[in-house]
Amino acid sequence: MNDTAIIWTNQTWNPASGCAEVSEGCKFCYAKTLAENKRGTAAFPHGFDLTIRPHKLGEPSKLKTPSLIFVNSMSDLFWEEIPDEYRDKVLDEIERTPQHEYQVLTKRPENMLRYSKRRKFPHNFWAGVTVENERWLHRVEILREVEASIRFISAEPLLGPLSSLDLSGIHWLITGGESGSHLSKESVCERRALVRKINGRWIPREDRMDWVREIRDNCRAHCVKFLHKQWGGATSHSAGRTLDGRTWDEFPRLPQVIRPSYSTPIVERELQLSL
Repeated sequence: MNDTAIIWTNQTWNPASGCAEVSEGCKFCYAKTLAENKRGTAAFPHGFDLTIRPHKLGEPSKLKTPSLIFVNSMSDLFWEEIPDEYRDKVLDEIERTPQHEYQVLTKRPENMLRYSKRRKFPHNFWAGVTVENERWLHRVEILREVEASIRFISAEPLLGPLSSLDLSGIHWLITGGESGSHLSKESVCERRALVRKINGRWIPREDRMDWVREIRDNCRAHCVKFLHKQWGGATSHSAGRTLDGRTWDEFPRLPQVIRPSYSTPIVERELQLSL
């Protein structure tokens, strides 16, 4: 298990690593960059190629404090390359540890739906999809068919407005702007960022703030919990995370688990996998 700077969770758990690009949101994937930079090391011997890590399966059982756990921050549990038999082992551990809440995010909801019909998800399994612009709204349509106690959307990196988003059957939504050194290139920043750099400071773009406002207002109208993670920039905290004078830190439920802390500054750091 790993502590994390991701503000909507407590821990990351990576029983597998590696993935493949499927849409625009993958282009500057932090996980791929990290894994490829460490290719050939003990942590990532195969870079971002699929690496099954069975030695990590029992880690949540050793965690004493009930926690929010983001599953496969360095992969996608429903990537086609991961066999169902291994997913079964991941689900076995989730079922063995009902004191934890597990957040599982995918860009392949059709595989999540197929697997959910093969094996019912436990109550502590949160099923989520990434939607970076309206081109991928069909992922939400598929997610609605997944039987899960919590269904959520990650609109990060948010690359366009989501004006046609139907939130029926959804319990939680996270927004976030892209971050990374690639945004120092003006053309990339103009195309992908929620921020711009002026006089050495990263500030939210007023026109694109409206993308987030529209999503927030949609959530409020449909009783969907809303969390705005970041505006982005060179780092995740470069432009802060305040929207209209406040931060938005709502969760669908937090029974027993430790609520993520927002008072501690978010510090960018490399994810170190314990081997």
